[in-house]
Amino acid sequence: MKKTLLSLAVAAASVSTAASAATIYKDDTSTLNMGGRVEVRANFSDANKSVDEFGIRDGKDDNVYKDASRIRLNIGGEQKLNDDISFIGFTEFEVTENSDPVGDDAAFNTRYLYAGVTSQTYGALTYGHQDNAFTYLTNFTDMAEVFSGYINEYNVATSDRANNVLRYAFNTEKLTIQASVQGDSDSDGYDLTQNADGFGVIGAYKLTDAIELGLGYAQTDANNSGSDLDSTGDNNTYTAAIRYSKDGILVAATYEGGSVARSSTDESDFNAADAYAGYTFGDNNVNMTYNYFNADEDQFNNLNMNNIALEYARYFGEHATVYGAYNFNLLSDSDAATENQTEDQIQVGFRYAF
Repeated sequence: MKKTLLSLAVAAASVSTAASAATIYKDDTSTLNMGGRVEVRANFSDANKSVDEFGIRDGKDDNVYKDASRIRLNIGGEQKLNDDISFIGFTEFEVTENSDPVGDDAAFNTRYLYAGVTSQTYGALTYGHQDNAFTYLTNFTDMAEVFSGYINEYNVATSDRANNVLRYAFNTEKLTIQASVQGDSDSDGYDLTQNADGFGVIGAYKLTDAIELGLGYAQTDANNSGSDLDSTGDNNTYTAAIRYSKDGILVAATYEGGSVARSSTDESDFNAADAYAGYTFGDNNVNMTYNYFNADEDQFNNLNMNNIALEYARYFGEHATVYGAYNFNLLSDSDAATENQTEDQIQVGFRYAF
């Protein structure tokens, strides 16, 4: 069974994308692929209304509509050293419109930027801005077009992607083992996932062709200031995951627990769960997702979530997709830090992938 990380990279970078990257160059030893997407998305929610520094709506912007459109471009290459070993590289950038009318009208974000070596016998070793080892398990449930895969983003070593990551990945037809380490690493989205050192390790095993089980553990020391001069707290996350996939049915669940920290004196235990249930028939997919995160300490209420979402997606061949989803927010006011945190959301989108 050939285990080239290039194929894994393309799959990871194009989750929920029907089209594969196109080969733009190929000879006896080298392959160069290019791909991407143009995706226009509209979000409707009272959560889009502006709030003041205390999380109270200030009335300055009462617009419930928010544009969430984006462009992604990626390129990846592989060069064979021999029949067993290949060198690979992959990068992907995301471009969104900047809402600031004074500055540039485009914002750039690095999603992937890594290189390494892969062996059909011994697995793959890569370094750069890439998926963590934990991502293999969190992708069990992060399968919807929107409103899935949120609970793992509060720890650098469990987030979908981070920079300064050294990752080893090995898989057979039934067994998958991955480990990653990080130094001074950042991930997107949250101030408590910056400037972190840590590691993560996972193992997964396919009991049958339809059922796969996985376990994982990750730990980082981080703070929300991003400064080495400030104290760091321990972020520990353990997880158990399971998925069933057969005849168009995909059902998966992930549990996470551990601790989250902003500093050595500002920490909290947490419990979290993520679930996905979907059915694909012809060119259609319907699914339901569930996201739950609860921190024990009130000062971490801004991280809490509790919602159920329903989604429909229609795929037109390999390139075009249209979808819509409604997110029912179940979080109580007492468990939220802001009013916007408890609002429902509707999101619709159209994607052209190439």
